[in-house]
Amino acid sequence: MALGGTLLAAVLLALGLPGLRSETCSVDQAEKPQLTSLLEVMLRSWNASATPNPSILLALRLATDHNLAVEKTMVLRLKEYAVQQVVNNQTFSSGLVALYVLALQASCENPRNVTALNSNIDLVKILKEKYQEELRNIEEHGRPLSNYFQIGLDIIALCLQDAPVNVSSVLGTGGVNMGHGHQEFSVDTAAVVVLGLTCVVRRGNLTPEEVETITLTLRFLVQKILDQSQSNGEIGNIYSTGLAMQALFVSEQHCNSSQWDCNKTLAAALRAIPEGKFNNPMAASQITPSLEGRTYLNAKGLNCSADQDNLPIISTPAPPPISNLSEITVGYRIIDGLNNTFDISISVTVTNGSTFLDVMKKAQGVDPQNFRFEVQQSSWGPYVVAINGLIARNSERTYWQLLSGTTPLDQGVGDYKPSDGEHLVARFTTW
Repeated sequence: MALGGTLLAAVLLALGLPGLRSETCSVDQAEKPQLTSLLEVMLRSWNASATPNPSILLALRLATDHNLAVEKTMVLRLKEYAVQQVVNNQTFSSGLVALYVLALQASCENPRNVTALNSNIDLVKILKEKYQEELRNIEEHGRPLSNYFQIGLDIIALCLQDAPVNVSSVLGTGGVNMGHGHQEFSVDTAAVVVLGLTCVVRRGNLTPEEVETITLTLRFLVQKILDQSQSNGEIGNIYSTGLAMQALFVSEQHCNSSQWDCNKTLAAALRAIPEGKFNNPMAASQITPSLEGRTYLNAKGLNCSADQDNLPIISTPAPPPISNLSEITVGYRIIDGLNNTFDISISVTVTNGSTFLDVMKKAQGVDPQNFRFEVQQSSWGPYVVAINGLIARNSERTYWQLLSGTTPLDQGVGDYKPSDGEHLVARFTTW
């Protein structure tokens, strides 16, 4: 039998479940320019002819300051793209649909009634269907069609739309296996699952047994996130810190100040901004809500009519002429770590400030037979799909792992900038 509001509140208090109150830290007035610089990174990334990124629109909508003209055009383009994907039966993963639902909801649009290009679709209905496909795949094959990060986003979006959502796939200690790539545990994944489960409990209409089961999972995942805390304040790494902060914002009852110092983590994020760690628009989108003490759960109930249109796009200074830049020498090695068919190294000279991708291009130019490669675009920028004819396939759970020496990189080929004498590695492996 479903619990009434008073009884549910009593159960939440007794179990110490997050959601009744939360304590957050956020940038102060003196630190606001650093936050603004990240908002500008996302605004400058907007290109009406490119595939829209709902994560960026969601982050912009969760901010206090806005450029309403850009946000409006982003909403229109998101609607058009969503309709095109559905009408033309194109690939549209559950997690991407969930982000579209969240971005439109945060824009005070109705994702159940998306009209564009003379067509109308219900994104919430589509998300329900895709989520059910994910659950069936977990039941039949032990893993989702996509990954548990997308499952977490699905739960958040469906919950905020007051749609029924079965959370059994993420309950229990199975969360320890929620990693992706070479990781056994993913802070990002655990964070979005914590947000989703918190939303489900806040919504109510649960039995005491359901509340207790969800609580045990929340406590387990929050502790796993806390276990990834670094001495410098980062949680996992700097790129997982933003989502981790969101999860801990809503999990006050599961951790105290002796386990997590919010201001120390905030300081770590702020230190990383002038270092250029969030110059990738997608990276900026995952840290900015936390800098203002907000979470994805705030996508519901925003008052769009009260938005301030006070964020102009400021142009960035032109880069220095290439002739004024020094050169560096970088080692580059490609390894078939699964079939052991090749292990080839090369040394190339590139301009200081070049990316991993620039090194790959230079190597391909010197030795196209061995170092030819292919990349595809994603919301995070380009990612490697093939090197030396060896293709990574999701269906086979293979991918190209990027390393500096023996250390896995936390940035992609389009963002990581090697230093002089560094040894880069691309290793074909499985997840």
